[in-house]
Amino acid sequence: MPFAIAKRSPLFAAILFVASTASGAEPAGVAARPLADLWQRQTFSAPASVVARNAPELAAEIDARIVEVAVEVGDRVVPGQSLVTLDCRRYEATLASAEAAVSGAQARLRFAEQQLARARNLRKNNSISEETLDQRNNELAVARADLDAAQQGRLAAGIDVGHCRIDAPFDAVVSQRQLGVGDYAVRGRVVIGLVETSGQEVSTQLRHDQVDSLLKAATVAFESHGRSYPLRLRAIVPSADPVARTREARLVFSDETVIVGSAGRVTWRDDRQLVPADFLVRRDGRLGLFIVDGDQARFVTLPDAQDGRPAASDLGGDVLLITEGQQSLSDGDAVRLPALPGNR
Repeated sequence: MPFAIAKRSPLFAAILFVASTASGAEPAGVAARPLADLWQRQTFSAPASVVARNAPELAAEIDARIVEVAVEVGDRVVPGQSLVTLDCRRYEATLASAEAAVSGAQARLRFAEQQLARARNLRKNNSISEETLDQRNNELAVARADLDAAQQGRLAAGIDVGHCRIDAPFDAVVSQRQLGVGDYAVRGRVVIGLVETSGQEVSTQLRHDQVDSLLKAATVAFESHGRSYPLRLRAIVPSADPVARTREARLVFSDETVIVGSAGRVTWRDDRQLVPADFLVRRDGRLGLFIVDGDQARFVTLPDAQDGRPAASDLGGDVLLITEGQQSLSDGDAVRLPALPGNR
């Protein structure tokens, strides 16, 4: 995992040295420096690419011959712009027939309503039977159902007519053109491909440790062709690739965007103060570091530390970190501070 190191300028250094003797009671020979002189900040990176928020393949929704293709590959289009026109005569005729069917059903409904009104008046005078009145009620119900069916048929025919033209759903660039004038388009056959020109996102695959650091990162950028573009984390996909054991992160551009398909790297910095991995030691199965506590070496456990990686610590910058001799120390071992300039 690549990373860059940024160290604070040394303010002072304390060199602790005591010659070891044959006696185990003698203080151990060690060297130490203030943590503030040793802190690191780590920069991570991962390969990434720019992907479109939407890249639809627009297909025909009716069966008809293409009479016009108004765009070419690379053309920019706006919402509602006509892209492809299909021969609509058959569907327009079907719509006209459906309109006529609705008119006929409306007329039959009005007649059934009139017949029922007459039947009710006649029934009051016992001029017709109850059965005849029931028949008129049934005829009215059938007329209403016929009108509903006719209206639904008209709606379906109107939808088909609306599909005689394929329009752009949003601002986009034409990425492909599958059929041309004279070709016969069938339902589901792709005719035009689009790539949305706004809302691009950056996609990258991250290891588990990279996910944690990205979530805590203060600054994130997309590096491509020598330029840097600020990013903002939108989401980390809540599932992992079982083979690569990675998770996808999606990031959005904060300002200037990059064209879809661009390749580069996502870079981010962990702004936590990290202790270099060289100074970590393991005691009783736990990773940590040794600091000077009076005249003793004190082992401080770092719960989140990992072998070979810088580790976060909440110790103060003035704490003296033992930088030499820590491998042979145990918690509580004696160390002695020599007289230093300014401390006499």
